[in-house]
Amino acid sequence: MTRDAVPAMAHAMSAAETEALAHLVDEALELLGREQLEPARATIAEAIAMAPEHAEVRTLQAELALLDEDPAGARVHLEAALAVDPELADAHHLLARLLEDAGEHAAMVEHDLRVLELDGRADRRHAIGTPQDLAFIEEEARRTLATLPGHLADRVEDVPVILEARPSADIVREGFDPRALGLFEGPTDFGRRANTGDTRPTRIVLFYANLLAMAPDDDELAEQVEVTVLHELGHFFGLDEDDVADLGLA
Repeated sequence: MTRDAVPAMAHAMSAAETEALAHLVDEALELLGREQLEPARATIAEAIAMAPEHAEVRTLQAELALLDEDPAGARVHLEAALAVDPELADAHHLLARLLEDAGEHAAMVEHDLRVLELDGRADRRHAIGTPQDLAFIEEEARRTLATLPGHLADRVEDVPVILEARPSADIVREGFDPRALGLFEGPTDFGRRANTGDTRPTRIVLFYANLLAMAPDDDELAEQVEVTVLHELGHFFGLDEDDVADLGLA
């Protein structure tokens, strides 16, 4: 989950209270990201005590419910969060993942398209994707490809790595996660060598706005680019999602 800005409460909060709540939300997200669950629980408990019905606090409670294997409880929290703040992209995204697991495809797509719209707005507001950022991502992708063993490097030599801001609405409508970091398109290595007749161009797409949203600093961004490129190369070489996850490239 990423945080853009803590929205206004239904009741007035002082500037100091708003700042304190924002700090707690940020701290909880960081702890959850590092999988420090008990400190995260304690921080979220502080946030609940301060603003139990706040949309982002409700979304944090949904994260905890999922950790406790309570998807029904998580869904209640997320629906409550969106009732308070219908433009909270993180709540839409997490609810979409729950709907995906429940097999509710149409509802999932509805929320994912909302995520795509809201994230795009945030990109424009914060001018995401400076020339320096894009150059950094391109260089890290090249560096990753340069580390491949020779027999693999030869087979990906003509596979381009393309940068796009985020997935298109068309593929999100097909069920693709709007916050995915990358995408492999076209025939696999085997398909190309076997002349299967698939004429689509083979390419790897990196979604730079999603990568930048995931990475708080250059070191983390470099790591995310490397993992994403290797993940999509895994698909090129015929691995499915479970296979690449088993290699630590999820």
